[in-house]
Amino acid sequence: MRLVMKKIVNMELNASEEERVSKCQGKTLNEKYSYAYQQLQRHVTEIFDSDVNKDKNKTSKGIKQILEKKEGLFRMNMMGKRVNYAARSVISPDPYIMVDEIGIPLVFAKKLTFPEPVTYQNVENLRRAVMNGPDIHPGASVIEMEDGTKRKIPPDMPERRQALANMLLTPQNSTAKKRGNVKIVHRHIKNGDYVLLNRQPTLHRPSMMACKARILPGEKTLRLHYSNCKSYNADFDGDEMNCHLPQSYLGQAECFGLADVNHQYLVPKDGTPLGGIIQDHIIAGVLLTERGRFFPKDQYHQLIFSAMAFFRKRIKLLPPAILKPQRLWSGKQVVSTIIINLIPKGKIPPTVEGKAKVSQKNWKTKPSQEWSAGGAITGESMSESEVIIRHGELLCGVIDKAQVGPTPYSLIHMCFELYGGEVSNTILTALARLFTHYLQYYSGFSLGIEDIYVNEKANKKRRHILRTAKKKGLIATAKAIDVDNPENPDPEELLTKYKDVHCCRDDFGLKMLDMEMKNVTGTLNNEINKVCTLKGLRKKFPYNNLQLMVESGAKGSTVNAMQISCLLGQIELEGRRMPLMLNGSTLPSFRSYDTSPQAGGFVGGRFLTGINPQEYFFHSMAGREGIIDTAVKTSRSGYLQRCLIKHLEGITVQYDHTVRDSDGTVIQFLYGEDGMDPLKMQLLKENRLHLLGMNYEAAMSEKNVHVLKQMVDVDLNKEKKKD
Repeated sequence: MRLVMKKIVNMELNASEEERVSKCQGKTLNEKYSYAYQQLQRHVTEIFDSDVNKDKNKTSKGIKQILEKKEGLFRMNMMGKRVNYAARSVISPDPYIMVDEIGIPLVFAKKLTFPEPVTYQNVENLRRAVMNGPDIHPGASVIEMEDGTKRKIPPDMPERRQALANMLLTPQNSTAKKRGNVKIVHRHIKNGDYVLLNRQPTLHRPSMMACKARILPGEKTLRLHYSNCKSYNADFDGDEMNCHLPQSYLGQAECFGLADVNHQYLVPKDGTPLGGIIQDHIIAGVLLTERGRFFPKDQYHQLIFSAMAFFRKRIKLLPPAILKPQRLWSGKQVVSTIIINLIPKGKIPPTVEGKAKVSQKNWKTKPSQEWSAGGAITGESMSESEVIIRHGELLCGVIDKAQVGPTPYSLIHMCFELYGGEVSNTILTALARLFTHYLQYYSGFSLGIEDIYVNEKANKKRRHILRTAKKKGLIATAKAIDVDNPENPDPEELLTKYKDVHCCRDDFGLKMLDMEMKNVTGTLNNEINKVCTLKGLRKKFPYNNLQLMVESGAKGSTVNAMQISCLLGQIELEGRRMPLMLNGSTLPSFRSYDTSPQAGGFVGGRFLTGINPQEYFFHSMAGREGIIDTAVKTSRSGYLQRCLIKHLEGITVQYDHTVRDSDGTVIQFLYGEDGMDPLKMQLLKENRLHLLGMNYEAAMSEKNVHVLKQMVDVDLNKEKKKD
């Protein structure tokens, strides 16, 4: 630039340089020089940050743009990258595979390969794979020679495949023989290989778990067991998942010993269970194990076989519960048979006491009677809501979400703590198959309009309560805005004070009004729900399928049932009632400063008989707010979690029990200041020690007892020598 300026001053420019100077903006040489300098500075800046250039047609990226954000070098090409030996597809449910299995379509199984070194032990299997070639499963696609060169296995030349299969143990040359190198066959994935299954967003450790592959011919989607849905936060409305095949025996071993489903039953956050059967299976569990459910011998055997078809040992059966006039087995005995047979040999079956999700009031049809000998059964004693399992036998109670769902201290959780993840997941698999078979061939389940009908007596009471709403709203408004004689307020005084509250800059008055009206609508809500639910329904529990779903924990909540059969209740926006417009009404269809609860967003309608247009509009407002909140929370919480993890990812627990940063800085001298692992202390809590006491025989290991005795004997001998 200085050289050009010197030439300009001395008038030593050639023709091309004169043309460039003439293109520069400015009248004088100083202005042209200043403009050229600014342009040079801008171009240099654009090398680092191309956002400086506001031109929409720009093509080049600056260094900042190359590195930053999700598409930058760090996140796209270094911390995360595209990989081989991976598959992605839509997921579908499959209740018949094992809990720790994943169904792999045949089209994936032919593409995903594992490099297996040739040995004398596996050479026959690998020869068969090479003979099958890349198009027939189980086959192979590539042979890697001793020197690292790769030979593709031809799909349409059987003689060539035969020749390659025969030379698997033949050294390539004398050098390879001396070094001890072997050929490696890239064979197709087969049943039992471990794969890493991941669903994004990967928010916690169980979002990526190792599962055993199960090749399913004729399928096009990945097949997932229902039990793992909570771990992945997965459903089957189009979700897709990624499947990665580790490329070494070390990777396979880490999957087996660290990352497999059997080791991920408890969430690392607080040690609560993640695995458990859901929805239809819970319904089947309640229907199968309720009192009065009996099966003849052939059905009992069929149910046991449907659950334990994978079991390859002799099955121990229970004696019938009823002998005369016909030998019958109860549904509880079917579950007991499965538990007793799947507990490891030499171990005592579990003892579990707890409550079912279905409460005692649902089973009770009339008051308990006193015994002739004196006393009576009170509370939950001997009811179906009290679950008692003694040494593996289900004596009392029904199996619902509290025992086989993802619930702390359930039957499955106790089996995990006492016998390990493999046993608990095997029991989960068997129960899922049993409940599926029972629903398909014995019970069935459907929800109809009859399950949500309210009887006429309850409907009359409901209509009467709703008629009182307008009067109660008037009194509540008068009290909130401090009108004289609120029981019978003067209309003009009420209107004047309501306007003053609305127009006041301070919204304290409106807050007080909202509080009073919410008390009124809450009372109305409770009165209607009390009248219409349970006793007010035409069909009672357990014959009412909607109530069965809600009470057993299978699906839905009490709020869902109430909105269908009773009323929707008060609609709120940001914790407040519907806001008033400038003219004092919530919608044009209401009068200004209307005191009725309906004008403030109270919906007395229900989904059974329909809601009117105003109620529908209020309901849509709340729905829109919920959608926006969800979208905003997802992005904010995702970024916050990423920030936290990036700062904490270097922190590890060392072999000296200290918690240290990546540079060796001590964060804690003991993990959590007490050295306790939340996953290993669920039964050591003060109010849960009795569960361990009931199962001390099952928890006790002879090997551990022997080691402890030896340690105690050594300590005693040392003390004797000192004395």
